[in-house]
Amino acid sequence: MKRQFLLTFIIDGLITVVVAAGLSYNDPAHWLQYLYSAFIFANCIGLSIAALVIYAGPACDRFPIIIRLGCYLGLFLVGGLVGTEVAILIFRFIFGITFNAASHLRTLRLNLILAVIFGSVAAFYFSLRERAQRLRIALKEKELNEERLTRMKTRAELEALQTKVNPHFLFNTLNSIASLISENPKAAEQTVERLSELFRHSLKHSEKSTVTLSEELELIRTYLEIEKVRLGDRLRYDVKCEDSVREVDLPGMLIQPLVENSIKHGIAPSIEGGEITVDAREVNESCVITVSDTGKGFERPADSDGFGLRSIEDRLRLIYQERAKLEIVQNGHCEITITIPLR
Repeated sequence: MKRQFLLTFIIDGLITVVVAAGLSYNDPAHWLQYLYSAFIFANCIGLSIAALVIYAGPACDRFPIIIRLGCYLGLFLVGGLVGTEVAILIFRFIFGITFNAASHLRTLRLNLILAVIFGSVAAFYFSLRERAQRLRIALKEKELNEERLTRMKTRAELEALQTKVNPHFLFNTLNSIASLISENPKAAEQTVERLSELFRHSLKHSEKSTVTLSEELELIRTYLEIEKVRLGDRLRYDVKCEDSVREVDLPGMLIQPLVENSIKHGIAPSIEGGEITVDAREVNESCVITVSDTGKGFERPADSDGFGLRSIEDRLRLIYQERAKLEIVQNGHCEITITIPLR
């Protein structure tokens, strides 16, 4: 509102110069008198119109365009009338200048014409500015809605992937338990207990879209203990994590498929078994998680389901776009690295 009145003063100043220049064209000797007279009339009329438009204009905006234009025309005429009378009172009581009936009527007629002309221009400007403001607000709301929908879509896709990860892991673990029941019932019982502990841990954080790295590594240790019951001394593992990245948030069950692949392709096929190392550290403002094993590696196209790696890549893409990556290095052994930004 203050800006609108300030703009009115600026417009009134321009009107003052135009009117004073026109009146003094044939009488340049009295240009100063014309200037301050035009200034007083322009400001009285301009402020009257501005006040009416600001306070009564919103009520006019509810009507159709034709009625609205008529309402604004009435506001300009009333503002011109009120402003003219106020200016004449200022001339009378402050400057001691009086207007006779003829000059009063002539001044009033001229000011009403100017009020309609310049008031229409000002109203058109304010209308355009208000419309532009409404369009900016509508555009901002549209952008926010699109962003909200994108987040909801991403969340839904992540949840859909997560529902695939858990049954996949459960299926493999149940196969391990089934193979132990006849050979080693005690080991099968221990595996079931570990599996129960694993899923209690998973359900504890199921309502959250992310878990901390330390929580994910705790789940990895439990999973490796389950596999160790089946593989015995053939499976050796080491899980390391720097303190600086323990509280990093990441999607749940992100690392487990990598460890599962290492056991499936690197450890289980070997009679001697092997070692799995999970190492998490901070490198160049990124959290780098490496899962390596001493197996012979694998050819990815030969991985018939390949679900674990695909799910990791999909979730990294959904959450981090191009700021995260998954890399596979096979040089006699297999090393898979996940890099996610700390910020």
